[in-house]
Amino acid sequence: MINDFYRKIIAESSQSLVKDTLSIITRYHRLQGSSGLWNAVNELKEILGGLGLPAKTFRIEEGDGIGFIKAPISWDPIEAYIEIKIGDHVLARLDLKDHPTLLAAHSPGGEGCAELKVCGEKLCDGEAILVTGYLYDIYLNTDAKLILYYMKNRHPEAVPYTGLFLEPGDKMKGVVMNIPYSLALKIMSLKIENPRKKITVCWKAKINRHNKGLPILISCIGDDPGVVFISHICHPKPGAHDNASGSAGNLHVAYVLSQINPGFSYCNIWVPEYTGTVFLEDKLPWRPLSVINLDMIGSKQYITGSSLTLINPPRFMNTFTAPAGWIAMQKVFDTSKSFNNISQPGIRYGISPYTMGSDHDVFIVWGIDSIMYNEWPSKYYHTDKDTTETIDPEHLMNTSIASILTAYLILKSNNNFLEGLRRIYDSYLKTWYKSQAIKIGYSINYLSKYLVKKPLVEKLEEPLMKSPIFSRTLYHILGRARYLEIRKIPGIYTYLAVYAPLSEKIGLNNHVKHYKAELLIKWSRKEEKQVVDAWETIKSNIKI
Repeated sequence: MINDFYRKIIAESSQSLVKDTLSIITRYHRLQGSSGLWNAVNELKEILGGLGLPAKTFRIEEGDGIGFIKAPISWDPIEAYIEIKIGDHVLARLDLKDHPTLLAAHSPGGEGCAELKVCGEKLCDGEAILVTGYLYDIYLNTDAKLILYYMKNRHPEAVPYTGLFLEPGDKMKGVVMNIPYSLALKIMSLKIENPRKKITVCWKAKINRHNKGLPILISCIGDDPGVVFISHICHPKPGAHDNASGSAGNLHVAYVLSQINPGFSYCNIWVPEYTGTVFLEDKLPWRPLSVINLDMIGSKQYITGSSLTLINPPRFMNTFTAPAGWIAMQKVFDTSKSFNNISQPGIRYGISPYTMGSDHDVFIVWGIDSIMYNEWPSKYYHTDKDTTETIDPEHLMNTSIASILTAYLILKSNNNFLEGLRRIYDSYLKTWYKSQAIKIGYSINYLSKYLVKKPLVEKLEEPLMKSPIFSRTLYHILGRARYLEIRKIPGIYTYLAVYAPLSEKIGLNNHVKHYKAELLIKWSRKEEKQVVDAWETIKSNIKI
């Protein structure tokens, strides 16, 4: 059964389509709320129409929101540069044309020259400041005319991507620009060598505010409930791995399925991440049985350092998509052979417990069986060096093939087969957890006691929540000092934004313990108390 369908997919697959689509999408600066995002979506819509596929675009107004997520302002960067000097010596000059991530998304415009004050990880006074930390907090709490921002956890030689995601009515303050960590280190070193050394910076940022809103692109086939393939198409130019790759893979899925007539219903959807996804519920022809999120796929792993990962739903949710996805990954990517001719992985791939970070999160809080195919880590993640040269078209195409195969296994298999597959996968997961625990020194007893044994959520007809709880909401509920303290705790965001509220909705008691076991987290007693106390504050505020 699976082999015959797999051969059909292979026969219709096209690396050239993947390469062409990737090239088209990466031409555009696809920031949320930008004209470039609309241009990329309209290009895909035209391709879908050329394939004879239905395609509808929907417009989300700036400031519109559902749950805890709102669409940002409509905004285009026109031009921007910075020049950093010591006396007459130019230390660095960066321009938006060469570094599309130079100007933070939704930054106000402005220009000027000033002495650069080095703040580091703490705010300081100055007309122009060099700083790192939680950017939204920095923006709210400084009157600087220029925030020169750097990130320690991005490629040191690349200009990082950041966004303010300002909403209509938010105050337009100083310009926010990004510089490579290596340049920030050079500036800080010069000030350490000679604290009196005067470093000046001149800047200019020209922007255009408009009212275009944000686009959603939907192409659906079939009247019965089926599967959704979703990819976010936003992010700055070039944004090849994140996420022109997933968007190109999704188009390849649409093309192949249109050629083979699979006998099941499906939708291919492209959205601005989160801000578009939360608006999908009343725009789909049916409530999905399964969702496959394609986000950052198909890289040259020897460049990016990535591994392809299947992100599972939380263990309290019943899933047939994850077992099917795991079998499909092995079928497609086990292309090598052992000495005795047993199939072996041809690329790095694996599985992961549920962690939030992309559009599958919205479907998870809606109670819909959802997975994500994702590659992580990614060497040039959220920087101007995320180029098409880091993408392997064959690997990208194969990930889209695995997605199609996943959908086929879910929608064309009988219930007995699916239930058997689910049991096999759950048995594998339990062994995986124990192996991981031994490897990292995690308590087997704790794991055995608190790892959720069986799902509490079956098929639901109504969402459990409208959206995950976004970080900005957590910031305002908890207050500045408390939020900045707890955000350092590893794994806390997934817990507060998705796991804890869903656990409350379904009646899962002592969920902080279950969460720690599921993600193999080792919080100290102090950290666990901070997490629990934070959740109690959030819970009382949002009235779950």
